[in-house]
Amino acid sequence: MEPITDHKSLIDGLGGNKIVSEIIPDCTPVRVGQWKIGNRIPVEYWPAVIEGASAKGVLDADGQSITSDWLMNTVRPRNSSVAAA
Repeated sequence: MEPITDHKSLIDGLGGNKIVSEIIPDCTPVRVGQWKIGNRIPVEYWPAVIEGASAKGVLDADGQSITSDWLMNTVRPRNSSVAAA
């Protein structure tokens, strides 16, 4: 298994789009696939993802549990079309 270093690899580590969509209520594999493409799991789904990772024993590349801090620190910054002032 590839090391879990970002949101995309976390989705794969949890079992892929279909499995992650089953962890999250009212979520489809297509939606999870969009998260993988963007390498960003929306924050409102983090609690379910953290719980799923804990239940499956999925750890990050350093052998640590997946937490909200880990998710926050591994998310790719959003592009902004607004110029910095």
